[in-house]
Amino acid sequence: MCAQALLYGQEIGECNPRLFRRIITYKRLSQLSVSATHVKSSGTHSITSMEIEPMEYRYLISTGSSKKISIHDTWNLYRKEDLNSHSLPQVACVGSQERHKRYMHKNTVNFVQWYPRDTGLFVTSSLDGTIKIWDTNKLKPAETMQINSPIYNHHLSPTATTHLLIAAATTSRVRLADIRSGSTTHMLRGHVGNVLCVRWSPKDEFHLASGSVDNKVLMWDVRHAKSILRTFDQHNSESSGDPTSAGTAHTGTVNSIRFNDDGRYLLTYGTDDRMRLWNTDTGENTLVNYGRVDNDFQHLPLHMTIYNGGPMSSVAFVPAGRQILMFDLYAGHFLRRLTEHLSTVRCCELNPRTQEFYSAAQNSNILVWSPDDADAHSASDVIGVGGDATSNDQARQMIANLWQDDWSDSD
Repeated sequence: MCAQALLYGQEIGECNPRLFRRIITYKRLSQLSVSATHVKSSGTHSITSMEIEPMEYRYLISTGSSKKISIHDTWNLYRKEDLNSHSLPQVACVGSQERHKRYMHKNTVNFVQWYPRDTGLFVTSSLDGTIKIWDTNKLKPAETMQINSPIYNHHLSPTATTHLLIAAATTSRVRLADIRSGSTTHMLRGHVGNVLCVRWSPKDEFHLASGSVDNKVLMWDVRHAKSILRTFDQHNSESSGDPTSAGTAHTGTVNSIRFNDDGRYLLTYGTDDRMRLWNTDTGENTLVNYGRVDNDFQHLPLHMTIYNGGPMSSVAFVPAGRQILMFDLYAGHFLRRLTEHLSTVRCCELNPRTQEFYSAAQNSNILVWSPDDADAHSASDVIGVGGDATSNDQARQMIANLWQDDWSDSD
């Protein structure tokens, strides 16, 4: 369906505005290409995690093996003279000054997450066994929680209203830490190997899922003493002829999980080079066939992301070696292959407002992927900024002129 027909349908009321937006967004995602914009990175290190804040979708935070934490402004551009390329400015960095070292983690930082309702806080976890809750303006930890076990992943619920629990994936168990008290509340036992990924359900604030090197994916209800709510079985409880795979979600380490937006489905990814989509209401494997997807990170978490566009236009972005693969989430169809990285990709992130996509690899490079706007609406249309901008860079520059930011990393 061409853009003119969609616009005409919207004008005469035949095209639902929400459907119109989804079609345009899906079209833009199908046109992603590496942008001239790049992310200024400090040092040479593996980037393990990044996230765009969920309030304005403006600030991109990233971290990795260097233990530094960088914050970039995606609405502003730093332009170099005599060059066509431009970069996203680094507005703050934990580790850029000597005084920061006493606050930093002592080992690789595996995950970073913005506080869901306030960009004044963000949370990091590390192999040093600590969770730090940072004051964004001061660039200092407001609280440090001792877990005393290597932390591979953590998650703070984006929908919880009655608790402030951080779920931490550690050695053979999931630990819950309460921000209010600053201490761990209890441990969830059920895995028999390192837990590499954990995620709160957006549907129920007391439910969370975890994946482990024991090939299992478990669903928990943290209100109950016997917390295991469900064990996901790749064979849907039917005899497989292989007793070692009974009660397992994969035949390899599970190192990435992600809920869809309403929490009814859970996407899992394992080192058996398979992705599986689960119905969280019934616990059934939906048997969606994504084909073989290379996953060589046996003992490390990966971070995939999902564009939630409804049953017909949802897209999964999955790191696979030096590339990112795009799949139709519910049908399993392969859509596109993004191949510009020179080293293994660890994480990726989508800006749902501008449809810009960010991917990071083990060589400290963060690539920015932008839709080709030749045949689609510009980012200014999606963001809602008026004017004659016809590209993401122009839209971003217009916003920067309206919202000058005086943020610095000084005390």
